[in-house]
Amino acid sequence: MAMTGRVLHEELIEELRGLESLASLKGEGLEQLCRLGRCHDYPKGNVIHYRGDVDNAVYMIVRGKVKVVMTSDDGRDVAIDLLRCGDVFGLVAAVNGGGHPAHAITATEARLVKFRSAAFLDWVDDQGLFRDLVWRQLANRVRQAYQRIGEQALMGVKERLLVTLLEIAEHEGRPAAEGKEVIFTRPTHRELAQRIGSSREVVTRVLKELLESDLLDADGRVIRVPMSALVFREGDVDHI
Repeated sequence: MAMTGRVLHEELIEELRGLESLASLKGEGLEQLCRLGRCHDYPKGNVIHYRGDVDNAVYMIVRGKVKVVMTSDDGRDVAIDLLRCGDVFGLVAAVNGGGHPAHAITATEARLVKFRSAAFLDWVDDQGLFRDLVWRQLANRVRQAYQRIGEQALMGVKERLLVTLLEIAEHEGRPAAEGKEVIFTRPTHRELAQRIGSSREVVTRVLKELLESDLLDADGRVIRVPMSALVFREGDVDHI
């Protein structure tokens, strides 16, 4: 597990104070949390833990993104989730015991706080945050896992890629053109292939088809999505 340096206590306090998931905490609660954890910066592509690892640890994302990845028998990686600031991972192993159910790899440069599982869960319980920081995030992970399974089983590659791009637009895009469009920088073809369970070559071909449609437009890696297209996130994409 590579890292680029430990974060100072005072700096970590300020970082945690800015997380929406901890907004209800008072200063004393943040102080206690900081004393429990060790915070480090990690480069992109750093493996935080492998599937099956038993490290008795829970991680909180302060900056950057972490992807949750499964590897098939033939060595193909499929990203089943992308975690962002404020998300906590390692909860399944912490609550249920045993090893982590998937790999966790930094998708960008990231700042993470690592806690001993038992100490973190005790702190969450003491703060009255168990429902919000544990059960709600676990429930979200299960919901997203079912969604990914459904996409893999029921949708073709084109539909999966469109849903993924619209998801990125929703979470990471910024308004443009007087609020009529959302723009974002797309991941690489390889990263998209991991997220939809396909190959880079197929993603390249299908992305070209989508960009030739009326749904998406691009200037290099910057993609523009009409605001109206985001309804597909909750609707039907079978007609594309």
